[in-house]
Amino acid sequence: MELLKQRIGRTVLYKTTNLNQEIGIADLYLKMEGLNPTGHMHDRIAYYLVKEAVQLGFKTIAVASLGQLGESLAFISERFGLSCRVVMPQGSLDRKKRWYQQNNVEIIEHGGNYSEAYHKSRELAAANNWYDANHGYDNCCITDNVFAEIAEEIVAKLQSSPKSLFCFLSNGALITGLHLGFRSLWRRGLVQRIPRLFVACASDDNPLYLAWKNRETRVKATRALNRYRGLSKNTVEYNIVDPQNVLNAVYDSGGAFVSVTTEEINEMIPRVKASENLKIAFRGAASLAACENALRQGLIESSDNGVVILEEGRNELNIRQLTEDDYENIEQLADYVDRYLGQYGDDRQSVLEAIRVALADGFVLGAYISGEMKGIAVVIKMPVGLVMPQYHLVYIGSDITAGSRGIGTRLMEMVRRLTDGRFSLHVDVENKKAIKLYEKMGLKKAYYRMIAIR
Repeated sequence: MELLKQRIGRTVLYKTTNLNQEIGIADLYLKMEGLNPTGHMHDRIAYYLVKEAVQLGFKTIAVASLGQLGESLAFISERFGLSCRVVMPQGSLDRKKRWYQQNNVEIIEHGGNYSEAYHKSRELAAANNWYDANHGYDNCCITDNVFAEIAEEIVAKLQSSPKSLFCFLSNGALITGLHLGFRSLWRRGLVQRIPRLFVACASDDNPLYLAWKNRETRVKATRALNRYRGLSKNTVEYNIVDPQNVLNAVYDSGGAFVSVTTEEINEMIPRVKASENLKIAFRGAASLAACENALRQGLIESSDNGVVILEEGRNELNIRQLTEDDYENIEQLADYVDRYLGQYGDDRQSVLEAIRVALADGFVLGAYISGEMKGIAVVIKMPVGLVMPQYHLVYIGSDITAGSRGIGTRLMEMVRRLTDGRFSLHVDVENKKAIKLYEKMGLKKAYYRMIAIR
């Protein structure tokens, strides 16, 4: 379980180079949660829900989901031998999704909306002694603490709190978790202030938005729902887990609820693709639209720095195994190795030898953004398979001018997949950034490489 945990979280905080100028804010950072294993922020919470289910002795885990949390739970629970029961509203099942076909997954279609599926899932969990993984008071302490880690990751990268933080309302769990994380950092004296939390609402009729708009400190509704129309025009409905604490978090931070229209959200998705070559989904686009609206409404200043949580954000990166058709000659590949490894590369003849061996019995991967190679990995197959791993990753490097896009992480994921996790690598002891990446991918330091001096 710890090996899988290394791959979850600690996602890229990407500094925009064009979008910030379009919106009109000095520094804009994007938290790229789509770089988690299944491409969702929900991997963070799913890992700990499965961990608790295993520790408590449950054999089956149950959840109501429209897709993302269900996918994350299915992915993680399968790796630890748990059955997964996902309750979905009737007619919402997308049978093209591969995770629905996993052997440990059973889809139960019930009701006409998420709320009905949610209550059915909780009912089934109680009746069958299944672990109830639904968001709610049973696991809100886990959820808050897990999402609090995102705050710590942001501060670790920036070395301070951002002035503003933007995220989508969803069921409110992310907001309370982020607030807890920043308040904890403030209490420990690690930041001087907490960021102002700006919550994107894709509809302006939910009770939290109305309470904030009317300057009310109490949420009147005993059961708060968050409804909005997604990209498919279907109405999506969330049970807001702890509406009063969400409102408290926004007030405490000096933030606001920001209404955004479906048109603004739909327009933001291609804008981000054009300006930063990043792929984002509805909720991330809503958060970015809220940032732009907050500036327009005078809630933030153009000189501010801000962080936007992109729940599924990731770069448009294509990784493929190279063939002779992908390059003019072997020298061209060696040029990329030299360029992307810099001071940690080898002499030219060593690089050429490694590439020749990899192409003959192993593989070379290229990472492409807009058709341009931005990363490379060279892997050779060893003549042994027991005394050491069967494959050896000789070189891996990416274009640092492309910014923090998770290129190295994605290359490592592909290497792991193609080698079935049976590979080793050498790393310079001074290359701290590379060591951190490799440890995130589940590798550990096994021994020092000693070289005889001739």
